[in-house]
Amino acid sequence: MFKYLLILLLTLPFIDLYVLIQLTSMIGFLQTLLIVLVTGVIGAEIIRREGRNVFQKLHTSVTGKEISRNLLELVLLVIGGIMLLSPGLVTDFLGLVMVLRPTRERIMLKLAEKLGENSDIHVESYHF
Repeated sequence: MFKYLLILLLTLPFIDLYVLIQLTSMIGFLQTLLIVLVTGVIGAEIIRREGRNVFQKLHTSVTGKEISRNLLELVLLVIGGIMLLSPGLVTDFLGLVMVLRPTRERIMLKLAEKLGENSDIHVESYHF
């Protein structure tokens, strides 16, 4: 698992650069720059809103399992935020997947399954 994550982290900047170069050749430099800036601003707003919710849940956590869940959610939010704020469309997409609540909860469920029964992380899904 760690090997695949390392390979992804090493190749992701090159994939992002390739996509940006291809997009620039298709629609132009200024339009590509505008897309990257707009996704950064939208990403920062989503991070601010979701971060406030996670910090509020972390503040009101009572049990160790709730704290573990909220810390895991905070880590995913920070990683997604870093990806959203970095220039590139692939990292923006991956960051958006990690920052949006429904997909972040699914990622947390999968991580909790991977960690197994030995972990103190209990993930609950909230539906609107």
